[in-house]
Amino acid sequence: MNIRRQLLVIMGLILSLNSGSLSLAQESEKAQKKAPPVYDTEADAAADIAAAVERAKKEHKRVLVVYGGNWCGWCVKLDEFFKKDRTVSRTIRYEYEVVKVDIGKFDKNIGLVDGYGAMIKKKGVPYITVLDGDGKVVAHQNTGDLEEGDHHDSVKVEKFLQAQKSPPVDAEQVLATALKQASKDGRKILLHLGAPW
Repeated sequence: MNIRRQLLVIMGLILSLNSGSLSLAQESEKAQKKAPPVYDTEADAAADIAAAVERAKKEHKRVLVVYGGNWCGWCVKLDEFFKKDRTVSRTIRYEYEVVKVDIGKFDKNIGLVDGYGAMIKKKGVPYITVLDGDGKVVAHQNTGDLEEGDHHDSVKVEKFLQAQKSPPVDAEQVLATALKQASKDGRKILLHLGAPW
């Protein structure tokens, strides 16, 4: 083999080694940029729920408590589904405050889970509890019933969410009550008209 050929072979080896190390560096960078875990293992679940209930009461929404863990493939799938399905994500955005409760390996936040009557040990996770603006349980849902094969079924999930959302208030009745109270207190009313969208 002549010297020129040897140099070309050596240069080829150097280039392939460099591209290999670039690919390793790119893989490492991808791993560092991966999405944060779905469930915050350090969160104060009770405080998060209390804050969500307060917001829900003010905004006339419901609270969607989703129990699960980062080790649970279906829990991660459900979280992605809530974000990616256009119909479901819209309903959640306008009608619900979402709180994700980390249950560890069925050994974390269990007092809270039991307090709401959620049957995660019997039904598995992810599992949903819906609360009203006063923090009272409206419904429980085993999410296995909302699945279809290897994914969550958009129609089933949307039907559940629509059935549990806060019923609309009678605007005329709210205004009449406010007018009566304002007259009694000698105050004025600020009327705000709007819609979730």
